[in-house]
Amino acid sequence: MILSKLSTEEAVMTILLSPLWMDLWKWRPHFVLDMKRILDKTPTRLWDKVSAQLASSMDKTFRKHRGNLESCTITSRCNDVTLQNWIRRATRVKHTKDLTLNYIHGHKRRYRGTHTVDMLPEIFSHPSLTSLSLSGYTLLRRRAFINCGNLKTLKLLNMFLFRVSTLRRVLAACSSLEVIVLEIVFLSGLGVLKIGNKNLKFLQVTFPDYVERIEVNAPCLDVLDIRDIKCESKNNFILTAPNIQFDRNYWVSRCVYRPHISYNVSELVQETKHIWYELLVSDFHGMPRHGTLSVSVDITNPKEVKILKELLLMWTTYKMIELEILFKTNNASREEEGECFSDGIAHGKLWENATPFPNADFRVYKVWMYNFDGSSKEEFAFASRFVMQKTVMMKMMIETSSYPPMKKLEVEAAVAKLMELPKGNEELSIECF
Repeated sequence: MILSKLSTEEAVMTILLSPLWMDLWKWRPHFVLDMKRILDKTPTRLWDKVSAQLASSMDKTFRKHRGNLESCTITSRCNDVTLQNWIRRATRVKHTKDLTLNYIHGHKRRYRGTHTVDMLPEIFSHPSLTSLSLSGYTLLRRRAFINCGNLKTLKLLNMFLFRVSTLRRVLAACSSLEVIVLEIVFLSGLGVLKIGNKNLKFLQVTFPDYVERIEVNAPCLDVLDIRDIKCESKNNFILTAPNIQFDRNYWVSRCVYRPHISYNVSELVQETKHIWYELLVSDFHGMPRHGTLSVSVDITNPKEVKILKELLLMWTTYKMIELEILFKTNNASREEEGECFSDGIAHGKLWENATPFPNADFRVYKVWMYNFDGSSKEEFAFASRFVMQKTVMMKMMIETSSYPPMKKLEVEAAVAKLMELPKGNEELSIECF
């Protein structure tokens, strides 16, 4: 347990404590080869020499490790032969499940810029490897990803690709992906990028340069996070994902789309899918300071409300332009009566507490509400908080046009009651659409 809290370097040093500790570090399930600490203190002119010495030392340490690995992280500036030998050892010998490869580009911008590498064919195809993250590399070809149906998670960060077609072929070769995170610059943005993984649940995209067309067909997609993309027109981003509420409101001038995140909150509360929520929280701090959010939520479900609150709280230091809320029917399992969360909200009394939701600092310029049920006390209480608090700055838009005539009248009557409430912001307008 002690060793699991230490870096690999510190864990190896524990052999000085006692002969009984001599081999304990060799059985750690998490292994890190990291050159950056030493290279940060090394003059640039000596980097090649020092990197070669470090690579030799790290190779000896790696070979001494015993047993299999849950995760392996390699942050280096070594030559391609050494790197690929480490990859093969991590996958073929150590049966690593989670592999992370980072290239050190420079002192001040360590993870900026890229290093061109042409990986060996099928180097990432070992069945034990389920998660792969690459940062700071330029891939010449897709051959390293041939037969990579083993991968469930793929992150390509600060990557450079010559053609859109290369990425399309990489994703097609990784047929079992559930999580895709892309931060890629293309030399040529011409061509169609198709993301059609049937198991895909989480997609995050950052393409700072022009991409001609993007087509996403993901029937199981629960989380869509678009950080930055540029297309010729808004119609050149095509999404087919029934679990995602997605509206064209987010396109802004010059067809730059950034950032938009959609959540199917019910999927985030399932324990077996908690990885998606952890990934969102850990990666959120890299977002630009403005954007839009879309959520699908059962507002009567305590677990979903708790996660919704935590998601919104992450925006208190960011400028939320628009918030889309799709109210779902009560289709989630209930907790036992009286269950309480840390904020004092109990099941059945979610909105009796007058505390601002998610807190007094959260602000959004415009809110769009879909599937709002005028007869639901919970949904009305939730909407009324947004009206009476200073949460919404400009507009609250409630969809009624999709309802049959009788239901439309009922919802419009509820909207009329919302209009009569004292407004937290005098300029707030409430409208049906």
